[in-house]
Amino acid sequence: MPETIMTDKFIPLDCDDVVLLGKDTFKVSRLKDLVEQHIKQRLQRCIYESNSLEPGVSIVELFSLISLAEHQINLNEIQYNYSINGYVLRLGSQGWQKGKLKIEVCISVIDSNLNQVYLEFHPEEITEPDPLLDDIYKILSEN
Repeated sequence: MPETIMTDKFIPLDCDDVVLLGKDTFKVSRLKDLVEQHIKQRLQRCIYESNSLEPGVSIVELFSLISLAEHQINLNEIQYNYSINGYVLRLGSQGWQKGKLKIEVCISVIDSNLNQVYLEFHPEEITEPDPLLDDIYKILSEN
């Protein structure tokens, strides 16, 4: 029986590669767009004060400035990392590869044109069994 191991290789995905997550398939370029849209929409939501009917600041504004005692730190970007099991079909490959998809999102607080979504894939490799072990398994199953 083949053994499955996770490699330590990170393979950047091209825009024309295809990702299978559950029952849904996405071209990498489309998946990047969808991830960025969802993150941006959520970060633009305003937080309402419980004692006021007026909206407060957006979530991105809330996290863009951090006060530490007398010091104020302006953050230029917010990063999110997420990984999920899935399959990738790469151009020129012989079929779907199983592994872990890593999604990294960098949202610029200063300029939304600087937003970036990176997709990397960590394939599982199937190591083929030793032919000698196959012979032993056959002998044992016959007895």
